[in-house]
Amino acid sequence: MTHRIETAILSYLGFQPAPSPHQRVLCQASEKQWRQVLALADTAGLTLFLRANLKQRGDFQGLPGSIQQALEQRFQDNVARTEAICQELIQFNRLFQVQNIRYLNLKGQVLYPDFVNERRNRLQYDHDFLIRPEDLERTYALFLSLGYSPLPSSSKLAVGHLPTLVRKTDWKWKGNLFDPEIPRAVELHFQLWDSKFDKISIRSLDDVWRNSEVAAFEAVSLPVLSRQHNLLYCVLHSFRHLLRNDLRLSHLYEIGYFLHRRCENASFWTGFLKSLLSCPNSCRATATMLELARRTFGAEPEPMTTQFINEHLSPAAALWVEEFGIRESVHCFRRSKSALFLQLDFVEGLVGKSVVIARKLIPRHLPLSSFGVQTPAERRNRLFRSLKWLHDAGQMVRRAFFHAVTLAGLLLQLPLWTVKLRLQAKKKQSGEHYSSVHRSAKS
Repeated sequence: MTHRIETAILSYLGFQPAPSPHQRVLCQASEKQWRQVLALADTAGLTLFLRANLKQRGDFQGLPGSIQQALEQRFQDNVARTEAICQELIQFNRLFQVQNIRYLNLKGQVLYPDFVNERRNRLQYDHDFLIRPEDLERTYALFLSLGYSPLPSSSKLAVGHLPTLVRKTDWKWKGNLFDPEIPRAVELHFQLWDSKFDKISIRSLDDVWRNSEVAAFEAVSLPVLSRQHNLLYCVLHSFRHLLRNDLRLSHLYEIGYFLHRRCENASFWTGFLKSLLSCPNSCRATATMLELARRTFGAEPEPMTTQFINEHLSPAAALWVEEFGIRESVHCFRRSKSALFLQLDFVEGLVGKSVVIARKLIPRHLPLSSFGVQTPAERRNRLFRSLKWLHDAGQMVRRAFFHAVTLAGLLLQLPLWTVKLRLQAKKKQSGEHYSSVHRSAKS
């Protein structure tokens, strides 16, 4: 896919009030180009948002017939998925409440309406819950008793939740990311940020239980994060995935939607931004992700938030967004190790930086197998094991190639990054000096 088409996708999904010339490029794309667009949008979780924009702007009918049909099929499949997910969510919440389990709903359906315009446009694959430490083991055992089984996991991944649970229904992958039959996994979180693993201290989520709220959802009340904590968690969740090279672009789009929808709500932003000031890393991470969302999708924040971004965006983060942000966002930041440059700006101390560098450059675990995770043990015959071995071997070869190529790219980028970072730091110092002199002259 050409860079021109990739740019057109971001522009068409953008929140800028005036239409961009790039948007017409997408509407004039050929059927072959549109199939590439759908492949990229599917991976990024943006397909149904793209469909909604095409419908709203009257461009849908101008698409090739096969593309219209493909988009409609994806939407109908996700409508069925969303309906099933909502019913499961109600059942899980009722079960927790009957069992007196203390919990909060995370992400998923509770992101509406702050982060998405319609629930049916968001692709969801799992249910996430934050569980009180005292109830964690009991909750895990409860799901095991309901027929859920843990997927293969590694303690070195530090994902902040127990091994992912899923019902083994013998479902098989058919190439459809929107398949209503894909079983929804369950993740039981015990923390929202891992300062020890990421080597970045974040304290702004420590009081989420004390400030939690209750949201109405059909016939059940859902305990959820407060609105401020919900935004911060989404920002930090996206930041963590960015550092680990697996940020889905839809997460960034949702942050952009929040910025766009609440751009005039000064009272909310006053409270939210003030709540971050006691934790410098929360300020810097939030400024970085808001700036990345602003630059990628044209979501202009209100003046107070813009000022916050300018004050807390470090020279390295500003340079990283400029150099890598938009260019790598279309591929969900999975084609290089450039996120290392950003993470090192947040990590303090030589020891911490060394750990982060070693972890980024040297794989610490084998790829987790995704083959046949839905196949029950009694169905895993000799043929299954042979196919699994071939699949896992191919996966290891691909990952080895990825690490070799991206490591070479990182070493080539390092000298230029160092030079540009020094120039960026000098530029900011000069700007601060000019502002200081200007203020003194006025006074």
